[in-house]
Amino acid sequence: MERKLVYKDSDGIRRTAIADDETPGKLVVNTELNLGRLLENNAALEEEQQGRGDKLVARVPLTVWEQSIHEDWDERDWKRWLNDPDNRAFRVWKGQV
Repeated sequence: MERKLVYKDSDGIRRTAIADDETPGKLVVNTELNLGRLLENNAALEEEQQGRGDKLVARVPLTVWEQSIHEDWDERDWKRWLNDPDNRAFRVWKGQV
């Protein structure tokens, strides 16, 4: 029997713990994100930063940060992810990282 428990549902993040009697000792966590607010804020920050010296480079989804921890990303991995054109919306700075 599968059991689900939503243990966080705020700030655009919904986390559900899923346990199944057929696999005792295993817990799956499903994370859903509402990226709308993050992407809107990133666009506003990009405009605000133009012409400034120190720059915020990016704001990434929680799930990407968690993936980086699980996969032990180093600086090269972050640069690859941040410079990928598919991830452009998460960069606040227009230049290459």
